[in-house]
Amino acid sequence: MSKSKIKVARIEAAAGSRTVCITFQIERGPVRFQVPIRLNVSDYDDTEMVRAARSTLHRAFVELAAQSQDWKLSAKDMQQLSSMSLRPNARKSERTGTDGARPRAPASPVKSAKYRRRAP
Repeated sequence: MSKSKIKVARIEAAAGSRTVCITFQIERGPVRFQVPIRLNVSDYDDTEMVRAARSTLHRAFVELAAQSQDWKLSAKDMQQLSSMSLRPNARKSERTGTDGARPRAPASPVKSAKYRRRAP
């Protein structure tokens, strides 16, 4: 099953314009963004606009994949990077949280009166 969802968010045609903008919404977990694809009205039949826009979107992602191919890391590389953390040592429960949630910053009370907030 795919981790990403791609759907047509909207189709817009400005009055008097010769272009149509088909906007796709892409979602993958917490990441969500939109990609507009502009097509000339005269190039495609109304019923084929979405298919043509999907093809254009596909070509864009193929180009992006080719350009970023060198960025791909193996699972071993990712594990090695993770073990090279430069953050100060903290107890494991503080880094991971006891509930498996996002890492939490350790609580540190302000020790100097100079940095305490003054009452109005």
